[in-house]
Amino acid sequence: MPILNLKTALLLVLIIFLAVPALALVPPGRITVYSTPSGALACIDTQHCDITPATFTADGNTWHTVVVTEYGYQNWTGTVYVTSDQISMVDASLDLNPDSTAIRVSVMPGGGTVCLDNSQCQANVTGSIGSVLFTGVSPGYHTLSVRSPAGYEDTIKLVQVTLGKITDVSITLNPVGIPVTLVTPVATAAPENWATGNIRVYVDRTGSTICIDTVDCFVNVGGTPGPGTGTTVFNEVSVDVVHTISVSADGYKPVSANVTVSEDEISTVDIKLQPLAKETTSSLTLTPTQLPTESKPQPTRAGLDVLPVIGALALCGIIFLFQKKGE
Repeated sequence: MPILNLKTALLLVLIIFLAVPALALVPPGRITVYSTPSGALACIDTQHCDITPATFTADGNTWHTVVVTEYGYQNWTGTVYVTSDQISMVDASLDLNPDSTAIRVSVMPGGGTVCLDNSQCQANVTGSIGSVLFTGVSPGYHTLSVRSPAGYEDTIKLVQVTLGKITDVSITLNPVGIPVTLVTPVATAAPENWATGNIRVYVDRTGSTICIDTVDCFVNVGGTPGPGTGTTVFNEVSVDVVHTISVSADGYKPVSANVTVSEDEISTVDIKLQPLAKETTSSLTLTPTQLPTESKPQPTRAGLDVLPVIGALALCGIIFLFQKKGE
């Protein structure tokens, strides 16, 4: 009997030693999520959500699913492996949703061609009213130009596009020979018997659209959009009259400036553009939970389920004892 008790004690010790690895604690890791654009909603395993850039505590030595969403953009989904006591980085680049941000242009009468930013052009449907749709448009200011059908004047219009919305624009063409009524009382080009001058405009971003008195515009000034100086000149404008110079560029606030011109002289206008403030709206109703990066991570259990392991080992011990009793 003492021998049996000794064997039983040894078996129990063996069971405890075998169960200890199953109870081992695996330290967690961290996931840091960046996105383009920033300020999107990132969720880890559909459980923990926060606004990017964000850092989450996650189980170590395993895979996790990351979903990033932003209004007006297509959802981004990816997986990342998290190692214990280490930080895994995720950089999600979101694509615009072509169905959510667009410009719908209605032209009266139809039959001409409508161009977006002097590059994307679509033929207008012939009829009393023609309509075209530009999808996948970036938010900000854009220039619409209409190449009118015969008997009507071409026109240019500046329009602001809001992220995640379809912007409707209506344009009525003017017949050739009928003067256009302007908001400003003075036309940019003066008759021959009027004194004239010139206006040179500088802008600190190429690819901008520059207009004078809302009727005479130059697009893509200085070349493709980007950092750099763009410049253009308005010739033979009326003197001793206040003219309005307006400048716009995709992703920047429009700027207007008033200027007067002296006879046979060049007046200079220097415009500096400021980026538009980004508005962030999440498309999920999940409540973001901020996990402080300075808090100490809590260990998480990993490996086999403990109870089945202990039960299996205990069963083995019982069988072993019964065999010994049978002997």
